[in-house]
Amino acid sequence: MRDDSNTQQQTMIDSAKLKTLTENFPIGKDLRYSPDEQLVVVFNTLIVAYRVNDHYIYSRNAIKTDSDGTPLAVLVDEEKSELPVHQIRQIQLLVPDTSAMEGTLDYDRRAIIGRSQQFLEGHMITLMAGAGARGVATLTTRVAEQVTLVEGPYAKSKMILLNPELANLSVSDQLHKTRGKTHVPVELYFKKGEPPCSCVLKDFSESSLGLRTSGNQNSMPPMKEDDTVTLVINLGEAAKTYTIKGRVFRSSVDSCVIRLEELFKGHEFVRFSLLDPLELKSGLLNYGN
Repeated sequence: MRDDSNTQQQTMIDSAKLKTLTENFPIGKDLRYSPDEQLVVVFNTLIVAYRVNDHYIYSRNAIKTDSDGTPLAVLVDEEKSELPVHQIRQIQLLVPDTSAMEGTLDYDRRAIIGRSQQFLEGHMITLMAGAGARGVATLTTRVAEQVTLVEGPYAKSKMILLNPELANLSVSDQLHKTRGKTHVPVELYFKKGEPPCSCVLKDFSESSLGLRTSGNQNSMPPMKEDDTVTLVINLGEAAKTYTIKGRVFRSSVDSCVIRLEELFKGHEFVRFSLLDPLELKSGLLNYGN
């Protein structure tokens, strides 16, 4: 059943909540999303537009703000009429229909979300975005409907409208999740053919690794959010060596947080299975024992 949230959003939407939304989940920003409550399955996406009341907004510049970045009004229709924030009764997020990405999943992960189930009306979709030094922003949304636009820059494209639950928008420190502590040496590669950066793996969870510089390496090489990197973790002796592809979630002069994406198995990189993160975590916890 479709979630009719107009009445609810009349009390939810104000300038402060809209500011938080536009700062962390702006139009055009690359994001990740998960269609399952455990956040095991993660895909890439982006917000291509906001739907404000009945108007599609395709540009960040359509949101007028004060000097502090607090939204004051939204420019709507071809005449760019100003719609004051206090008159916004509903805001929705427009994202591409990425159902085809289900074909990249292994059997276990496909079973979690079900075949062609992720964009059914009312289904929960969790959006995730890097929030700089503050950590990771997450936003719970519900599928409002599947649409094919008839006009505008995305005409004839299959899209998904999401109802954001703004009260559940949060920014959390990725390093403060349930993590283990360790001092495992790690080689961090940025570009093929270039020497790695020697790091120490300071802490970790099933989904991310926290690294710091080590030895004579006083600072991290330049990196930005969402850069792809490769990590080589050698646990020594007869233990396993892990080669992992990941993406930068955040970084500072001497540290970074990397989100795990793929693990080298056999002769190729593959998505982490349900057991791979647990095996890696066990190996790290027992390093040096």
